[in-house]
Amino acid sequence: MWKLKADLYFEEDFEKNGARNLSSTSACGDAKDEKNRNRLLKKYFGNDSYVCGEQVHGNNIRIVTEADSGKIFPETDGFITGRKGIILTVFTADCLPVFIFDKKKKVIGLVHAGREGLRKLIIERALGLFTDKFGSGLSDIRVAIGPHICKECYGLDLDKSAEEQIRKAGIAGTRISNSDLCTYTGDFFSYRKSKTPERILSAIMMP
Repeated sequence: MWKLKADLYFEEDFEKNGARNLSSTSACGDAKDEKNRNRLLKKYFGNDSYVCGEQVHGNNIRIVTEADSGKIFPETDGFITGRKGIILTVFTADCLPVFIFDKKKKVIGLVHAGREGLRKLIIERALGLFTDKFGSGLSDIRVAIGPHICKECYGLDLDKSAEEQIRKAGIAGTRISNSDLCTYTGDFFSYRKSKTPERILSAIMMP
């Protein structure tokens, strides 16, 4: 279940099971601004050891470790780690930030999934890496969909496509948490609405 606190949304069940996470609102400022981003991450996570990607609406996902902290990965739309203290981040302004958490193995993932990324099965690929590289059991994985543009405002049902992809990969619907927060009508940046270059931040970390 998604909750709002101090201009940040977070998935409550992830938090209760040890995966700190957030999706910012426009009140937090532009997450593409380094000072804003670092301030937000340090305040919420206690550090700013993050990784991010030059998102290209593809399906490239990096498995990262401590040695990758601070790096910006080209042509990368998702990250996975089994290490503590590494903040995985994505930037969005209508696309879906998709959080993945194996509560048993303590593995986390975060992907940027728009229309093209969904077409290229980025979520299915991420879930495959959980099982293939970390030995995750599908019954231990939860998936959460953060703020994104809704069907009524975009014309396409991105979250329905995402949920279908998640279920097809073997994750039961009861383990999918959709925020149902629309970036177009809510307190977020929306490219569809104003062509803004500003972005909200989604992030996850195992403390």
